Amino acid sequence: MRFFFFVFGVFGGILYVIYHRKITETINIPIGWAERYLGPAGTYTAHLLFGLIAIVLGFLLGFGVITLGW
Repeated sequence: MRFFFFVFGVFGGILYVIYHRKITETINIPIGWAERYLGPAGTYTAHLLFGLIAIVLGFLLGFGVITLGW
C-alpha cells in the first residue's frame, strides 16, 4: 500500500507541478484565499504548492515516515 501512495503522490505531484498552469486554466475557478494572501497570481501559485505538497506527502508515506494508521 505504501508503494501505491509513493507512486501516486510523487509522480502525480510531478505531473501536477508540470501542468499546473493548464490545470488552473481548465478549471478556471479562482481560489479566493490564494488571491488574497499570495498575490495576483495566487491561484497559480496555490496549484503549484498543492503539487509540491503531494510530492512531499508521497515521499513521507512511501518511506514510512508517516502512516495512515492501517
